Amino acid sequence: MTESSAIGAELFLFGETMADILLAARSYAKLLDVEYHILSINFEKLHFYHLAGLHYLKDLADALKGDRGIVFEKILNGTISQTELENSRHYPEIENRIGYLVYLEAIMDSNETIFKYNPKLESFSAIQADFLMKNQLQARNVFAFLSENKLNGKYFCRSFFPQMDKDYSLGQTNWTVLYKKKINKSEHTECILCDKLRKNS
Repeated sequence: MTESSAIGAELFLFGETMADILLAARSYAKLLDVEYHILSINFEKLHFYHLAGLHYLKDLADALKGDRGIVFEKILNGTISQTELENSRHYPEIENRIGYLVYLEAIMDSNETIFKYNPKLESFSAIQADFLMKNQLQARNVFAFLSENKLNGKYFCRSFFPQMDKDYSLGQTNWTVLYKKKINKSEHTECILCDKLRKNS
């Protein structure tokens, strides 16, 4: 078991990175082997589709149709390319989201504040989630919404995007993370990212 006190220095490199769906997919692929023990958060291939905002590319419906896990694989193997996505007239709507998605692992590593999310406080939004994680990247808030998988009790990242106008954390109940552990499932290794319980004991 290893311990880390400061994770995610690469967050500050965002300005040097162009939005690229393949880079985002490769970064997300690393998380498929990771589980975070805050709320027991894990990642699946099919969730990348929504996190990257691909559902907004209505004019590419044929290219992006079918099983969302398979669409993720097609992005990784180059069958679906960055150039193809940029051909969509809706691509500017998701370009920033893809750029920030590259850093999802570092964001998950460094986050120490979670909000118990109440969708009723956001009547204008269709997002149904149980928790909200808020991070700041290059002086801009980035939101990750977590929902529980009722089949296994684990949580997954339902939605992810940088703040435009609305701060989704306003009015939500703030929970301070006291303990967080990151598990690499295939290597059977653990890394303690936050342990305020020990410091306060």
